[in-house]
Amino acid sequence: MKRSLAARSNGKLTRRQLLTAAGAGATGAALLRLAPWETGVAPAQLQGTTLRILQWSHFVPAFDVFFDKFTADWGKENGVTVRVDHIQNVQMPARVASELAAGAGHDIFMFNSHVLTAVYYPNMVDISDICERLGNKYGGWLQAAHSAGQVNGVWYGYPDFFIAQPMLYRKDLFDENGLNYPDTWDLARAAARVMKAKGHGTGMQISHCNDSNHDWRALFFDFGVKETDNTGKEILWDSKELREAMRYGKALYEECMTPEVFSWDDVSDNRYLGSGVAIWIHDAISAWRSIEGVNPDLYKKIYLGLEPAGPRARLNVVDAQVYGIWKFSKNQAAAKAFLEYWGNHQLEAIVASKGYNMPYFRGLYKKPMPVLGEEGNGFSALQDWLKIAVTYGYPGPQSAAASEVNTTFIIPDMVGRYIRGGDLEGSVKWGIDQIKEIYAKYK
Repeated sequence: MKRSLAARSNGKLTRRQLLTAAGAGATGAALLRLAPWETGVAPAQLQGTTLRILQWSHFVPAFDVFFDKFTADWGKENGVTVRVDHIQNVQMPARVASELAAGAGHDIFMFNSHVLTAVYYPNMVDISDICERLGNKYGGWLQAAHSAGQVNGVWYGYPDFFIAQPMLYRKDLFDENGLNYPDTWDLARAAARVMKAKGHGTGMQISHCNDSNHDWRALFFDFGVKETDNTGKEILWDSKELREAMRYGKALYEECMTPEVFSWDDVSDNRYLGSGVAIWIHDAISAWRSIEGVNPDLYKKIYLGLEPAGPRARLNVVDAQVYGIWKFSKNQAAAKAFLEYWGNHQLEAIVASKGYNMPYFRGLYKKPMPVLGEEGNGFSALQDWLKIAVTYGYPGPQSAAASEVNTTFIIPDMVGRYIRGGDLEGSVKWGIDQIKEIYAKYK
């Protein structure tokens, strides 16, 4: 999927870079008018001000059109000039770090996928009042939201939405070859093994890209691997479950993939699916949506499925998208008012994103959900994602240490060492040593 925040060589954020940046900076009109009051700000206080928002260029272009109009309408109703700057997701980490170092920039900014709330929170506004009100109003937050938005029980990030990573599989080929729906990793492997001999294999990146991070973590978690305890302090990677999952991963590669996965970026599996070759990939729905206008016949043959179950779990590692407000912002009142109003319109966001934006509010998963419960090709499976959505760091939070393990691609590197011919124990030891070294820094 083309959404990596740390694609290949230009994406790594070292602990030094993170800490240097973090230490540098000390739908009707009636509802629009209500938003400022909900955060304790009188509308008159916002009149004549400017609100600047930095976020990614969405992978569903129509969503950006919708969002820009949404913000402009809110601004007009409240007398605020709103400017939204969209940049590529791979540019976001450097841009956010540079704004903090300069102590100037946008009022609201976004973390994509690599959520660094635990690193930047000293320079972010406490928005617990907003998040608590919204959570209470919409049935509570998913646990993954607490992991992405809170530090020590305080909300510094607003979890806007997450990106699910379902199975995207060729139902026509499964049916024609008498293959079972890939409900488990064993069934997915068996199908790809059979179909690779017929020219239809699979691929999961083993490289420095975001897809590699979340795909292999999902597989590992399904085998029972845990990164840390619930507090995020005790490292639990070193386990028999990890070794079992590593063995499975090597067999999956040898039987079903080709060496090109070592050089794949986040869009490579999208292209693989779009070429008609892949029997399945494990990725976001953008890989499927991108085929719709180009090859509608192939598009109709691709179905969405749940995360394959492993021996001990069925957990999907989702990509979080989180908004924050800088402490150096000169218009925190408008920033908080807008975020709360936006939080009250998540159903519209689902529609505008064609089902891509998955909400963090439990109460919004009432079936049928808009888009998700209306479209065919197995799309309705996404309505159950609240049961399986987790993030890196699981079952602990997305701590600063967990974030560095993620941004330095230790997990795909550990997998790659083993698959390329390294011995299992040596590969695991290398990975665990790297992880322990990182966690030691944050003690």
